[in-house]
Amino acid sequence: MIVRAQSLRPSAPAPAPAPPAPLDLPAVRARLLAKKGEILALYRNDLRSGQESNDSPTEDIVDRANNAYSRELNFSISDAERARVLEIDEALSRIESGAYGRCAHCGQPISGPRLQAVPWAKLCVQCQELLEQGLLPEA
Repeated sequence: MIVRAQSLRPSAPAPAPAPPAPLDLPAVRARLLAKKGEILALYRNDLRSGQESNDSPTEDIVDRANNAYSRELNFSISDAERARVLEIDEALSRIESGAYGRCAHCGQPISGPRLQAVPWAKLCVQCQELLEQGLLPEA
C-alpha cells in the first residue's frame, strides 16, 4: 500500500472581525425619547380611560365585572410600559456616561442590528440568551 503525503498548506489567518460601526448617539437618543413619549401618552390615555369607566349603579354585575377586568388589564399593561420607560431611562443614562452599546455583563459591544431593533438593550445577544435561560444573574 502506497501512502502519499498530502501537502499541508498553512491556511490563511482568519480575518479579524470588523470593528463595530460608530453609533449615531443623537439619533439613538431621539428614538429613545420618542418611544418614551409614545409610552407615556398611552399611559395617560389608559389612566384617563380608567377614570372615565367608573362603575355605574345602573350596570348589572356582569357589566361591572367586565369593566373591572378591562381596568385591571389596562393597568397591568401599564406596568409593562412603566418597566420599558425605566429601561429607556437607563439607556439614556448609558448614553450620557459613554457606556451605551456595550453589554452590561461581559463588556463586549452589542451588535448594531440588536441596538437597531431594541435600542434600550443592555445585554448582547449571548448574555441575553443566558439571562433568559436562568444562567445569568439579573443584570
